[in-house]
Amino acid sequence: MQSWAIECAPQDKFSQQEAYHATTASVWCVRWGATGVGLLFCVLAARHRRVVPRMVQVVTEFWRAAAPASVNSAGTIFSRAGALRLFVTAWLGLAVYHAGLSIQRRLWEWPVYRLDAGEVILPNISDSNRDVIRYLEAATKPDSRIYIVSDQKLFFLSYYLLPRRLYHPTHPDSEFVIPQAHNQRQLAAYRLQELSPAQIARVKPDYVLQYFESPPYFQDEDLEQDSSWIQFQRSRRGRDWRPPFFVALRRFQREGAQ
Repeated sequence: MQSWAIECAPQDKFSQQEAYHATTASVWCVRWGATGVGLLFCVLAARHRRVVPRMVQVVTEFWRAAAPASVNSAGTIFSRAGALRLFVTAWLGLAVYHAGLSIQRRLWEWPVYRLDAGEVILPNISDSNRDVIRYLEAATKPDSRIYIVSDQKLFFLSYYLLPRRLYHPTHPDSEFVIPQAHNQRQLAAYRLQELSPAQIARVKPDYVLQYFESPPYFQDEDLEQDSSWIQFQRSRRGRDWRPPFFVALRRFQREGAQ
């Protein structure tokens, strides 16, 4: 079945891998579901003399309870039984429909999520964004206030780093610009030296982060400026890892702080 799914999927490697794992999850769901149904039938068969009459009694009592009809002031018969039965049927139908959709969605997302939550997987964002999120989670406290200068849109960072607060001054030339994958569309951004300490101090940050992925905003010699960032990444990706983009985190020294 997995081979059939791979043949039906688009020819790129990611789609084929996604189809393979989704189909594998479907097969296991069918196996577990069939096992559960089989066990249920075995229990019913073993205790059918007690279970089956009881089930018939429950259905019969409900059907009778919904049966009485009433006559309104105009003399038209209004069947409460029909309305109640229609409501229950519609409710059961909607329950089955939504359960089917949720199972279908869960199987489709299985190659990515497995049994993990979104905070673990960090879906729909770039690998570089994931690395920065992991680094900030490890290097800052949950209640930290972080001032960021970056050439990236930071919506996902703001969400996944909660309860931390991120403050990112958006350049006017990139405020309404939609970014493209792999930095195909350059976004204008503020450099740290373009902002005065007074501007940064307004939000009372605990940290200042520089995060740039486009070469115009950093030089090669800047890439290893933050030794903690380098150590963090090499502990996860190996000693030979070299930073392809610029990240530098430092504490912000407020006036009067010791």
